[in-house]
Amino acid sequence: MNKSLAIIAAIAVIGLMFLVYLAATFESPEGATRTVQIEAPIPRPPEPPAEPEPQPELLPVTREPAVTETPAELPVTTPAAEPEPVQEVVELPTLNASQPFVMEEIRNLESGEQVYGYLTGDDLIRKFVVFAHNVREGSLPQLDYPIRRLPQSMAVRELDENLYEMQEVSYRRFTPLVDALAAVDPAQGVALYETFKPLLADAYAEIGYRNRDFDEVVLEAIDEVLEARTAEGPFQLIKPKVMYVYADAEIEAMSPVEKQLLRMGPENAEKLKATLRQYRDLLAR
Repeated sequence: MNKSLAIIAAIAVIGLMFLVYLAATFESPEGATRTVQIEAPIPRPPEPPAEPEPQPELLPVTREPAVTETPAELPVTTPAAEPEPVQEVVELPTLNASQPFVMEEIRNLESGEQVYGYLTGDDLIRKFVVFAHNVREGSLPQLDYPIRRLPQSMAVRELDENLYEMQEVSYRRFTPLVDALAAVDPAQGVALYETFKPLLADAYAEIGYRNRDFDEVVLEAIDEVLEARTAEGPFQLIKPKVMYVYADAEIEAMSPVEKQLLRMGPENAEKLKATLRQYRDLLAR
């Protein structure tokens, strides 16, 4: 029962830009004026009028028209256009030879090393495609998970003959995995998902969906998890055969996806949902 949905967030993995606003202020200079009183001068007696001096004969003067120099026009320079960013072209391997490439790309993500240890060592692309398709349908594949099975078993307490109670300590099995997935930057994760898309499309075509957009499958699988119902524990179990089942018939009738979230515990389930919401927002743009 150590099945996990969290791989959707591991691969379904865009950079954020911040706007900086500058504000300029201007302070007008302030000044003051002062009026100074000056004493009136002492009046003097009037002097006799002077005889007018003979004025020299004025000759006509021809003025040259003023020449206004036109300033030389400055050359107009057009700012050089910024070079467009060069998109790196990634040469993808074939689907059959993709495993080393896919694993290395995931490992190179920030915090990707933590996720790397949980992934299966073969056919990761094909397993993820089958996994996402099944989750979209509300079910879980019985075999070939893209994530390694957790080594710990579910902890239960025996209440009566063939009646058990799930212990909260079982939730902790999933905590390191959920934390590792939540630590991956969603922008980086989605960029990596975009890189893998041709391989994902090839794998989806192999199982009979040649012309189906795999983005829709991933989005619907995420929605299936986000809309999953919850239930209050503690949960009682019975073991009619090899596997435990829920003693409450209503809980046992829930979808495999919903019951898987119950096994993860409420805190891990909410953290996983919060992570998936970020990926969904980026993928839906």
